[in-house]
Amino acid sequence: MRKIALALVAVLALPLASFAAEEKPQPKPAAEKKKLTRNERKERIAKLPDKHREFLAAVEPIILPDETETFLRMDTDAQRDLFIEDFWRRRDIAQGTTNHAFKRDYELRLDFARSEFGQLSSDRSKLYLLHGEPTARWVVDKCALFQPLDIWYYRYLEAFRQHDIYLLFYQPHGHREFRLWVPLGHDAMRDLRNQDQMTSGRSLTGNPVLDCKDGEYIAAAIGRMTEIKEKLTRVFEAPKLMTEDVKAMTRSLVIKTEGAPVLPAELSVQYPAGDGNRTDAQVTILVPRSAVKANDVTGVPVYSLDVIGEVLRNEQLYEKFRYRFDFPADMPAANSDEKLPIILDRLLRPGTYGARFKVVDVVTTAETIIEKELIVPAVEIPKEVTVARTEATAAIEDIRRVLDARETRLRIVPLAEDALSGLQTIETLVTGPAIKGVEFWLDGKKVATRRQPPYTLDLDFGNVPRLHKIRAVALNAAGEALTGDEIVVNTGTDPFRVRIASPRVAPKLSGPTRVEIDVRVPQGKELASVDLFWNEQRVATLFDPPFIHTVNIPKSEGVGYLRAVAALKDDETTPVEDMVFVNTPQFMEEVNVHLVELPTTVLDAAGKPRNDLTADAFQVFDQGKPVKIEKFEQVKNLPLSIGMAVDTSGSMESRMPEAQKAGAAFFKNVMEKGDKAFLVAFDSQPHVVQKWSPNLTDMQGALAKLRPEESTALYDAIVYSLYNFIGVRGQKALVLLTDGKDTVSKFTYDQAVEYARRAAVPVYVVGLAIRATELDARSKLNRIASETGGNVYYIENAADLGKIYDDIRNELRSQYVLGFYPAAEVKAGGAWRELTVKVESGRAKTIRGYYP
Repeated sequence: MRKIALALVAVLALPLASFAAEEKPQPKPAAEKKKLTRNERKERIAKLPDKHREFLAAVEPIILPDETETFLRMDTDAQRDLFIEDFWRRRDIAQGTTNHAFKRDYELRLDFARSEFGQLSSDRSKLYLLHGEPTARWVVDKCALFQPLDIWYYRYLEAFRQHDIYLLFYQPHGHREFRLWVPLGHDAMRDLRNQDQMTSGRSLTGNPVLDCKDGEYIAAAIGRMTEIKEKLTRVFEAPKLMTEDVKAMTRSLVIKTEGAPVLPAELSVQYPAGDGNRTDAQVTILVPRSAVKANDVTGVPVYSLDVIGEVLRNEQLYEKFRYRFDFPADMPAANSDEKLPIILDRLLRPGTYGARFKVVDVVTTAETIIEKELIVPAVEIPKEVTVARTEATAAIEDIRRVLDARETRLRIVPLAEDALSGLQTIETLVTGPAIKGVEFWLDGKKVATRRQPPYTLDLDFGNVPRLHKIRAVALNAAGEALTGDEIVVNTGTDPFRVRIASPRVAPKLSGPTRVEIDVRVPQGKELASVDLFWNEQRVATLFDPPFIHTVNIPKSEGVGYLRAVAALKDDETTPVEDMVFVNTPQFMEEVNVHLVELPTTVLDAAGKPRNDLTADAFQVFDQGKPVKIEKFEQVKNLPLSIGMAVDTSGSMESRMPEAQKAGAAFFKNVMEKGDKAFLVAFDSQPHVVQKWSPNLTDMQGALAKLRPEESTALYDAIVYSLYNFIGVRGQKALVLLTDGKDTVSKFTYDQAVEYARRAAVPVYVVGLAIRATELDARSKLNRIASETGGNVYYIENAADLGKIYDDIRNELRSQYVLGFYPAAEVKAGGAWRELTVKVESGRAKTIRGYYP
């Protein structure tokens, strides 16, 4: 420290050094709309209520420019209150805290800044609010050489991502407020010098810095700040947050877009029915068809309208909602005055509300805002009106009806058909006095026994949605199995399924037995028949629901099985089946012989796919040991099942039309008879735009509905898209289009990689405008593709997608499917096993391994 002080004396004895540094121009961000001018900002702030104006003043150091802009554009106090709540919530998330911890900490800083530094606009107040209490602090107010100084030391400062940072504040001559010293310019040291000493002309002797109180810290601060002078402007920057989160919140609010074209619309409200103590407020908005423009980039024209609504009660936001409406535009209009009907239903308690609706034409951005007072009456529910039940409620009611027979029965309450992970509650419905306990099994292993009702259990399904088999077995007082039920969860979204619903677990069964079968048929397809077998003997062929048949099961000591086989009419899809064993020993071991399939592409020296190879050309190695190839097929003989996941986050807005066109061309060129596809869009969360369909028009229409907004849940999209392939047979591939790194996923990258490994579906990644310097994003996308046997492409413009999709199409149509059975010692549920495929000529590309 003394060496720094001595060096400083030499500096002070010479002409003041130049600390000038060239300021680098900052890139101007692309604005979505014209920013408010300084005068407009002042005018809007002046019109705010006191509490909202005080909020802006208090958070001025930490609020981002886009947030201020958004806040000032809001139309109502209710919207601003919602913004403030979300403002603190997002900072809690960024800090990793909950329950308004960030807000409480910031308010304590506010109190200290006001009492210690006076004005919140001062440099010391701003930096204290931004960075909190310094590790150490020295106030120097009696030194012949310097103006009054305030030195702050931080052991680590996140703004610089560096340790041992000093901040030196000085009090300019004649001013009350301290300023942060920035050593830029030839007269930087003059700012610190005591004006009286400088005008007196008295020379300095000895070591004047060290003669000052805490002189060694003054020297350290000047030296350290001189080192980081070009970075000092960062110290006033607010911590960065995802601005997409702000946009996501405001997209669900009715805010006028200045300069937007006017969209004509008319609104009416009716109250047709009641639901308990609430009334259905049915809002109808009519938009002239002639006033909207169709989006026809995919060849399937669609009118797309966004509707945002707010319901206020006592000037407080009661609820908000947002809907998307897509109308086919290729049908001729009934007349020149035809209107597109938008019907919204809101269940509200009787009373008076204020309602605001915003309708936007997605293509032209024309919009209208309609305000309406809702006087909601109390409406009696007529006896003849029945409220529609959800599928889950209906299923439970059906189970209760069966159990009312008072037989000894047990049924598991159905779980949602969504992708399930984490902790899930398994509930059962039981009847019969003989039942004294219930065993719960997960994936063939007993996990718990409940001896008293309610017979429920919480099961952990893991971090990512995987297929699980849950079995519940009813026990008598002696612990013997009486009956039971079994369900399978996370079965994917392939729509063609058959399942024997009852019986599922039958350790002791004979005589006339009622067999119930559930069938799920793809949209646009027709069921041919369901065949029911007892062992290998067909006992019934069912053509129409309900699929129920009574089978006379003979008394026997041996194990038997029921088997249901469903087939589609006039369709090449392979029939599907389900099997249930009856009269099994209580602890019968289930053997799962799992054929491991390897979708494999062989590339020649020029990188072109080869499709002229035979099975003898391949060798497969499991953990380095050769295995026998039991299955060999070329993809030209197999139907393709293709998924496409498209990034629809806000940054895709300018690229979306080209991406839609290229996607439509891809499906048009790839899909053939027998193929099927689905489309997933992902922003802050993934969602299915088009479920599995063999229809090209469905896929093109779904692409036309895509609209960019919000954040990027990339890892969630990978897991969710691959989930759709569960149970799908034949050749599969997922095409993933994204322009950025993940920002908001609930699944981690490692979880997404593990799930991709288990899915064994080749993933073809298209990275759009991802710079070569974004090493982390590229590395993660590269790994996803290589682990699954797919490929990765990086392009600058969406217009280049056409060629990429051609390459993917050629590869998918030039693949082989190799299959082998793992060795007997490889047990189900084991660790990841590495795979290698070698070929006599060329390079083989396939999945990197599998989980048994």
